[in-house]
Amino acid sequence: MTMIDIISSVVEISAAANIPDPGATKPPGMGGVTTIIGWLKWIGFAVAGAAMVVAGILISVAFKRGEGHDVLPKILWPCLGAVVVGSGISWIALLAG
Repeated sequence: MTMIDIISSVVEISAAANIPDPGATKPPGMGGVTTIIGWLKWIGFAVAGAAMVVAGILISVAFKRGEGHDVLPKILWPCLGAVVVGSGISWIALLAG
């Protein structure tokens, strides 16, 4: 280990030690925003769930008629919608603390 390696490791350690870590506190008046985000989350999941049920009904009717391959992509969009809603809520929870 050279002297440059030792100095660079000391600088990296001391630079990382000086980074402040503010607490994750909500600003005053954020209770209403949190409530609205929670409502939107559950509405999004309810819509995605209803769309999956409707798509399942359409798929079963289409398979009975022999047209199942035309309806199968319809189940993809509600699943992707549920993933987007879930990941969006996770990002908000992560960033908001």
